[in-house]
Formats: sequence, structure tokens, C-alpha cells
Amino acid sequence: MTRHKVKLFSTGYFIDILLSMLSFWLALNIAYGLGFPTASDKGFILAVGSYGTLTAIALIGFKLNQFVWRWTSADDLVRLSQAVAASGIGTVAVLFFADPQVSVPRISPALAAVISFLMMAAARGFSRVFAGGGLGALFRAIAPNAPATIIVGPIDAITQAIQAARLSGPLPIRPIAIVSTFGTQVGKIFAGARVFGGLDALEPLVTDALSRNSEVRIALIGRDPGRQAAQVALKIAAHKGVALMRIPEGSGASLGAVHPADVLGRTRRELDLRGPRNLVRFKQVLVTGAGGTIGSEIVKQIAELGPARIVLIDSSENNLYQISSEISTLHPSIDIVPRLCDIRNAPRIQAIFEKYRPNMVVHAAANKHVPMMEGHFCEALEVNLGGTCVVADAALAVDVESFVFISTDKAVNPVNVMGAAKRVAELYVRDCSLRAKGTFHSVRFGNVLGSSGSVMPLFERQIARGGPVTITHTEMTRWFMTVEEASSLVLQAAAIGAEQRGELPSGQFVLDMGEPVRIVELAQSMIRMKGKEPWRDVAIIETGLRPGERLHEQLFHTYEQVVSTSIEGVMLANDPVDPVPNLRILIDHVLEAARKDKETAALTWLQHILPDFRRGANQVASLKRIDVAGLE
Repeated sequence: MTRHKVKLFSTGYFIDILLSMLSFWLALNIAYGLGFPTASDKGFILAVGSYGTLTAIALIGFKLNQFVWRWTSADDLVRLSQAVAASGIGTVAVLFFADPQVSVPRISPALAAVISFLMMAAARGFSRVFAGGGLGALFRAIAPNAPATIIVGPIDAITQAIQAARLSGPLPIRPIAIVSTFGTQVGKIFAGARVFGGLDALEPLVTDALSRNSEVRIALIGRDPGRQAAQVALKIAAHKGVALMRIPEGSGASLGAVHPADVLGRTRRELDLRGPRNLVRFKQVLVTGAGGTIGSEIVKQIAELGPARIVLIDSSENNLYQISSEISTLHPSIDIVPRLCDIRNAPRIQAIFEKYRPNMVVHAAANKHVPMMEGHFCEALEVNLGGTCVVADAALAVDVESFVFISTDKAVNPVNVMGAAKRVAELYVRDCSLRAKGTFHSVRFGNVLGSSGSVMPLFERQIARGGPVTITHTEMTRWFMTVEEASSLVLQAAAIGAEQRGELPSGQFVLDMGEPVRIVELAQSMIRMKGKEPWRDVAIIETGLRPGERLHEQLFHTYEQVVSTSIEGVMLANDPVDPVPNLRILIDHVLEAARKDKETAALTWLQHILPDFRRGANQVASLKRIDVAGLE
């Protein structure tokens, strides 16, 4: 267990003792009715001293000696009333034992207890108000039969969430322990639960709780309780068979959507944006597919870097409206130019580039759903390959400083048309880099958690309906990254390419995504994050591989040379193979056949570029393991 210095007594504890002694002094004044008792009065000294000492003992007995006043809740007020009542009763016993004649009024201990409670409660109430906690939820207790809950997260997020939960009614969970992920306020008491520091404390706490409660759950609090905390909680919940819930910060103690990073199985990559800021600041930036999940996040991150203008291209009217409105509101100083346009429309794309002459281009527009694209073969080729050629050609014509194309791990040894189209597009971007004044690079993504069409939103809907959750195969694995990671990687690729132009070869940037994740484990984690148990509360069924899918994806071709970059966690896959002769002519033949819906002809020309491409081969790909630590 992580060790933290724990204070046995809080400042509030000593103030409580002083308030108790003041309360007895006031009680004696009220009881005497006239004249102040003096310090020389033996009865006065005995009474005040006894009451103060017994209050000090009672506060420890009722776990109020390490209490933080701004955390006060109804349960704490109940314990406070019990403590002062116990000290009052104890004082009566002491006075009768020490002074049978009872030289002080018999009613004084009772009055002292009432005054003590009022003064202590008032002090706590003022502290809550000054700390922003408010008084609205002060007198709401824990709901009957609320499950025993061990809370994990940053202590500030925990206090806010609990206070928010009390605003809507009785607290629906019964906190029995708190694990502070930042190791703060260790040893203190909040909502009746002691604060522990270090994730090592979680499993012993769960074991102890199970021995005393029929139902126990772990609650992750806050938008970001910590990747390690989420993974530790998931493992312990699975091992101990307890429910796991997520409570978004400030939304009350209700189940929230699973945050994609919670189920990564690794630490989320936080990439340094200083390089991208130097590239983007005061520049003209153009983003295709700007209204999509990834495109919109890229636009948001670019806007934070202070560009002069962002040209947003998207074929969806609604998506384009949403992102342009949001960025215009948040960043009124940036010139936001929305353009409703299909990337296959070469004349219009060229006109947009000629008019705005962007310095940097991020090409995120694409069709990405593999089974859907298998049923729309020619559409996949026209958009993912033809559209990329159109945008890249327009970028070449205006001499952009940086061009980044978003590719996919499905482009490695492709077995489906979406991957094949992306692979040929990678080759074309490499070909452009040989002719460009600026830098042209591709970024190879794994599966992006939470993006539209990805597995997480599907699982969310299925779990919300009570199941079953459908997976294609129990052994299927995928590399995963969050939308934030994916967007940061795009900007890093542009910055690295610009900073190290001439030093790094053209190639595909790839994020170190750790080990691939089994889809069935992802499903189990999401079910547990919704407070349910896989197989028992929510069934998981296997449906079989769909067209174009394979069990395991790859990140690199066997012939690619993987080198590290100046940014930790970002790798570059260099393709040493000579460019395909007459690549653009072959691509034009592919696209001409695709526009005429001649699938066989398009496939034939495609295989001239990718001789090893075999559409529909549901194969288990051998994974090329990369020792990232050994890269130089």
C-alpha cells in the first residue's frame, strides 16, 4: 500500500473541543440566570473540563477527529449529535460521581450538548458554503438499502459527485471506504468513509467489505480517475465478483457512459503539442471529413493551437453545421470556413484549395466500415482512393507545407476493399512526397474507441437494452486508441515531418498502442463498467466473422523498417520497396472501372498495384512484434 503521512487530528477537531468548552460555559450562564461563574469555582472547572475531555473522546469514537468540515453531510450531523449527546451524558455521570451535591445546575450538561451541536453544525455549514458545497444537500442521508461502495478517484471529484448526488435525494450508495488516486486527504473521513491512499489498498478493502456486506460495488468517480485506477478496479471487480460502476464528476451518483480510455488496458498517450503549435499558429489549415468523430476532434485540437483560419470540408450538411457552429462559438477570433463538398469532386476541391491556399492539410474524409464497404466495393475505391488522390493533387498544386493522410491498420496486408484502397492511397501519398515542396505523410490508426461506427457505441446500446452483446469471434483482437490520441497523433505527424524534413523518410506514423485487446475482454469490461456482471446479467454471444474481417490486424508490413521519432510513443514505418511503376496510371484505371461499377475490372487493376491482395480472405494474420524500447 502506498504510504502517506496521516494526521491523527484535524484542525477542526481542536476547534470542536474549544467550541464544546465554550458551549458549557454558555450553558452555565443560562442555567445560573444571573452572574458569570468564575474560573475559581471548583464546580465550573470540573464541569467544563469534564465536558471538554469527554467531547474529545466522543469525537474520536464517532470518527470525527479527522473530519474535513467542508465535506459535512447529513450522516455526519447524525454522528455529531450522537457524539455531543454521549459527552453530555458522560459529563452528568462524572459530576454525580465526583460531586454528589452537584454544585452546577443539573440541566447544564443537556444545555451544553444542544449548544455544542448548534455551534459545531453551524461552523460546518459555513465551511460548506465558503467552499462552494452549498447547504441544499446537507440534511439528506443515505438511502435505505444502499449498496456498500468503495469509491476510487481524485478526492475533489469524489466530494463533488457525492454532493451532487445528494441534491437530487438520498445518497443511493453507502460509502464504506475511499481510495484517493492522488494520495490526498489520506486518513480523513468523508460521508462516513475513511480515505486511503494507493491502489494497493483497493483489493484488501474489497475483501474486507465482502466479509461484512452481502453486496459490494466499486465506484470510479470523475471523468478521468486515472487509467491505472480503472484497470486495477476492472481486474479486482472481475476477480472478486463485485459490481463496478462509473459516476461522472458533478452528475450525481448515477451510472455514466464508459469512457473509452477506461478500457484501453494501457496508459493513455499524452502527446506534447508544442511542435504542432509552432506549425499551426497563425496559419491556414484545411481539414477534410471535418464533421466526423475523428475529424471534429482534430479540428478542436487545431483550434486550441491558434490558427488564423480553418477550412472545414465535409459531405454531411448536419456534421458540417455542428462542428463549424461549435468552433465559431468557442474560438470567435479564428476564421472558420465551412465548405459542403464531396472529396471526389475534383474541380470544386481544386477551387477551394486555390482560393484559401492552406499551409497544412489533414485528410480525414473516408468510408471506414469494413463489412459495409465490402458490399459497396466501387464506392470504397472512389472515396478512399479516388478522394485521397483528388485532395493530394490539390495540395501539391498549391505547395502546402504539410499534408497528413489518415490511414488504417487494415491497410497492412489487406484482405478487404477498404484496407486495399487505403494501402494504395498510402502508396500515392508516398509518391507525392517525392514530388512535393512540403512534407507528405500518412498516419496509420488502430481502431478508434468511441468513434462513429466503432464497437463501443454498439456495445453501449446493447448493454443499455440488457443484452445480448454480440461479438464476431472470442479470439478476435484489435489495437485500440482513443479519439484524443488519434487526433494528437495526426498533429504530431505533421509537426515531426516539418521539423525533421530531410532527416526522416516518408512513411506511415504509428502510435505505440501496447498489446492488442481481445474484443470479448472489451465487452466484459464495458459490462462491468455499467455495474453488471458479464454472462450473468448480460449475455455475450458470438456471431462469426463478417465479410472482410479477420481475427487479428497488423500494424506493419514485414518489409517495413520501423524507427523511433523524437516523440516518445510515436513510430515511423518506412517502406524501402521501390515505388510502383506508373502508379497514377494504374490508379486511374482502377477508378475508371469503379465509376462504371465494374467490380471485376477494378479488382484486376487493383491487383496490378497490390499483387498479394486477395479479397475476402478471412485469415489469421501473423503479428509482427515490435520492441519499442529497443528502437533507436
